[in-house]
Amino acid sequence: MLSAILYVLRTGVPWRDLPACFGPWSSVYTRYRRWCDAGLFAQMLALLTVDAEGELRHLDCSHVKLHQHGSNPAGGQAAQAMGRTKGGLNTKLSAVVDARGRAVGVSLAPGQQHDQHAVLPLLAGVRHRRIVADKGFDADIFRLGLHQQHTRCCIPPKRGRRHPSRFHRGYYRRRHRIENFFGRIKAQRRISTRYDKLAHTFLGFVQLAAIIDWLFHRF
Repeated sequence: MLSAILYVLRTGVPWRDLPACFGPWSSVYTRYRRWCDAGLFAQMLALLTVDAEGELRHLDCSHVKLHQHGSNPAGGQAAQAMGRTKGGLNTKLSAVVDARGRAVGVSLAPGQQHDQHAVLPLLAGVRHRRIVADKGFDADIFRLGLHQQHTRCCIPPKRGRRHPSRFHRGYYRRRHRIENFFGRIKAQRRISTRYDKLAHTFLGFVQLAAIIDWLFHRF
């Protein structure tokens, strides 16, 4: 079962087109749905994040293009973290990674949602740490929210700020680690393009990709 799910993750193949060597596709899909419903991949990722390293937590968002086969879910697109942007239908993938670029939290939001709102579900997991993020997160209300939960931030100010905040340039140079993380998990075709109609099944693939990244990423 797991080998079949990993095959779908890597190749992006539709469930019905699974090779016969994996057994009936419906059995594989049913097992995957049960694991997603039970939160199995989220629990596995949470166990791994206990060993997260360093004080820094790198935060950012990335867009995932939505395939037409997954664009008509029951209950509407907004309920399944789908939104329309200038580039068409997208899902916004938010992530927090540790000092080595391994995920400590992932979440989904509609594509048109602002990054500062999309990352809100992840902020509870970065208490008493130092967040490193780009200029898109430079807002007084966002900084205040981090301060209230005793989280320090390293965010460069936007141009034109009357009273720009100071930031640590050395820490900010390491922000590429979250971009590298997005690049690694998007090597899995099921992540680079969203084919899933349901948000929690797509998030399951993202969590599974993050788990694999934890097990095999060494730098």
